[in-house]
Amino acid sequence: MDNPDNPIPGLIFGGCLIVAGILMLAAQRKAASLLATKEISPQDRRHLARRISRRTQVAGMILLIGLMIPLGDTFIPWEKAPGTFAVYWFIVLGLACWTALLGIGDLAATQIHSTVELNEIHRQQMELEHIARKLKRSEENRSTDSHS
Repeated sequence: MDNPDNPIPGLIFGGCLIVAGILMLAAQRKAASLLATKEISPQDRRHLARRISRRTQVAGMILLIGLMIPLGDTFIPWEKAPGTFAVYWFIVLGLACWTALLGIGDLAATQIHSTVELNEIHRQQMELEHIARKLKRSEENRSTDSHS
C-alpha cells in the first residue's frame, strides 16, 4: 500500500524538472552566445533575442517548479496545515499554468515570425522568377534578331 508521506515521488519528479530546467537554460545561453556571433538582420536579431528571453523565462519557471514540488511535498504537513498546503499547491499550479501560457505565447510568436519570413521568401522567389522570364524573353529576342 502507498504511504501518503512518501517524499520520493515528489523528489523524483522535481529532480526531473530541475534537470530539464537546467538543460533548457544551458541551451538558451548557448543560443545567446551564437546570436552574438552571427551576421543576421536587425529584425531577426530582435526576434531571436525575444525568443531567447521567453524561453529563458520558461526554463526558469520549470526550474522553480522543480524546486517547489519536493520542498512543499516534504516540508508542508498537509494533515496539520491543510490551508497552507492548499495555498502552496495553488501557487505551484498557477506557476505551471503560467509556464504553459508562456510556452503557447512562444509557439505563437515563432509561428507568426516563420509565416512572415516564408511570405518574404515567396515574394522574393516570385520577383526572381519574373526577372528570369524577362531575361529569357530578352535572350530569345536577341537570338531571333541575330538569325534575321
